[in-house]
Amino acid sequence: MTVHYVLFLSLGLTRVYPPKDRESAKGTTEKLLEPQGSRVCRRNILVLSGVVVVAGFAGADLNTLSLFGVRPSGDWGVPVLGFAAILSQLYWFCLRYQRLREDGEIELDPGTRAPGVETVKISQVRDIRIVWRDADLFSNRVAFGLVLLSWYFMVRWIVEAWR
Repeated sequence: MTVHYVLFLSLGLTRVYPPKDRESAKGTTEKLLEPQGSRVCRRNILVLSGVVVVAGFAGADLNTLSLFGVRPSGDWGVPVLGFAAILSQLYWFCLRYQRLREDGEIELDPGTRAPGVETVKISQVRDIRIVWRDADLFSNRVAFGLVLLSWYFMVRWIVEAWR
């Protein structure tokens, strides 16, 4: 298990092929099929990050925000909620990686698969070059971008609360 593999499954950011070769690679390379649990984790990441980013750009008052139904109060309210949101995102990324590693399947190329076998568990295959389906790759990149933006706002809010 390499770091490259972990980044590929959890974030979907590493590229097996450079962008210019991706089109030709998609036709001959096995595609990763995400399990439902992995999609749920990505959806949770997108929702939480999206809400934080919208609140950040809207200039929302920190003390009126509610995260997981909890409103901050006192000097430690905003930092605690900010750290809770960051830890929740990290948890969902870890859970997403584990679900992909254990339940993810690879759609085999018709030329390389055995008769009657269309998919194989990702945990059963070692040296194979896998590509994300286009919609999943796009969603992973959007999720990662929103997470970075949400961390910017949360860290800014935490710093402002401690002043």
